[in-house]
Amino acid sequence: MAQSTAEIREPGLITPDSAVKVADLIEEYESESPTRKLGGRTRWLIGSLAVGLSLYALYWVVAIVDPQIYRITFLMMALVMSFVVYPMRRAERARVTWLDWLLSATSVVALAWPVIDFARFIQRAATPTPLDLVLGSLTILLVLEATRRTVGWILPITAVVFVLYAYIGPLLELVGLGLIAHRGYELGRLVGTLYMTLEGIFGVPLDVAATYIVLFTIYGAVLEYSGAGRFFLDWSMAAMGGTGSGAGPGRTTTVAGFLLGTVSGSGVATTVTLGAVAWPILRQAGYSANTAGAILSAGGIGAILSPPTLGAAAFLIAELLRISYLQVLVMATIPTVLYYLSVFLMIEADSRRLGTRPVDLELPSLARLTLRYG
Repeated sequence: MAQSTAEIREPGLITPDSAVKVADLIEEYESESPTRKLGGRTRWLIGSLAVGLSLYALYWVVAIVDPQIYRITFLMMALVMSFVVYPMRRAERARVTWLDWLLSATSVVALAWPVIDFARFIQRAATPTPLDLVLGSLTILLVLEATRRTVGWILPITAVVFVLYAYIGPLLELVGLGLIAHRGYELGRLVGTLYMTLEGIFGVPLDVAATYIVLFTIYGAVLEYSGAGRFFLDWSMAAMGGTGSGAGPGRTTTVAGFLLGTVSGSGVATTVTLGAVAWPILRQAGYSANTAGAILSAGGIGAILSPPTLGAAAFLIAELLRISYLQVLVMATIPTVLYYLSVFLMIEADSRRLGTRPVDLELPSLARLTLRYG
């Protein structure tokens, strides 16, 4: 008889040790996760800003807010939190530096100006004043730095290349690149477009982040802290793990990955969370480390396909194609079903080939678990 997983995992609860390991692994492999562990007044301040931004997003749902003002103020709060929460370098994770506070204060000044002078601000996008140019240039640099801190170098470098291409267009013909040369755009036009209209920084990507993504992020956080993640894992184990088949642990992992993915939308976070609990079960069933890792990664990475959260690209699809997000969810359903069906079939084949065995799970029955926590 295989060792009961009760010795590995307390029924219905992810142990503190496994939770710490999950957090550490997500910090290491999730590009958006190497954050500071704040304390004291700083933690209170950022927590208040996060709550305020969440309430502001919910207020936008039921109230009428000018789109440009909403996006500007949303970005202002997001930048302030980004510079405090995300360090410039990993070595600075222990404390918030004076430069972080300076960048946060600069974000407030640069983005408060359009709101203060909004009526005239939007009218002079074609002829920005010197103050507009200075604050606009600072805003562009702040967004690039915040992007670098949160998701790495690739996006800001790509953005800088395109901005430089717009500015140095006439010089390209001098170096033999006449095919892609153009007359160029001066600083005033670049800042006017990127900073003073809804076509640049405050365009579709920010619109999607401030209207769709933030709401689904709040939804996912509510489910996570209400215990939905633990319930999904336990429900999957109760539903699929006790079938008496050697494929049961693999099926359990796949179903749990799908259910967790519907909440997180992050392949890395889902895989790591799943692995902390499911790996001992797969090991007891007789899966090799490589095969178990493949099952965990396949089940977790499907989070970017799993409605309703999906990945961030799904929200951009809805906005750019001018269709409802519900339509995107319906379209995503078929590839999601096909993806997880293929994973199931591979697990069935590998389980028979490897001769895996069932694992005894000490969990409440599926009906009891659903009625009590569902």
